Amino acid sequence: MRKTLSEVKFEELKDRRFELTLVVEMLCEVCEKPLSTREKLLRRVQISSRNDYQNLLNRVKAHDRAEIDVEGGKIYFYDHDFPGDVHPECIEKL
Repeated sequence: MRKTLSEVKFEELKDRRFELTLVVEMLCEVCEKPLSTREKLLRRVQISSRNDYQNLLNRVKAHDRAEIDVEGGKIYFYDHDFPGDVHPECIEKL
């Protein structure tokens, strides 16, 4: 189950390894819902100290949102992009 990174305390992450994944959602210019999604593995990190945890929280500020799957060992950083594309059904509504 995923939670926002801000909901998770240091004690839950201490001495664990996580894969950091960047997820870019390409959004429709009209309805702002995803057209497609790209994922890219950024790196693996270990949270050993409060400094590691704080660095992770600081990194969230550069992204639209961050989610964590503590049991699965994955952290997802989400960004949104507007590539100039529109869903076909949104064109019909215009």
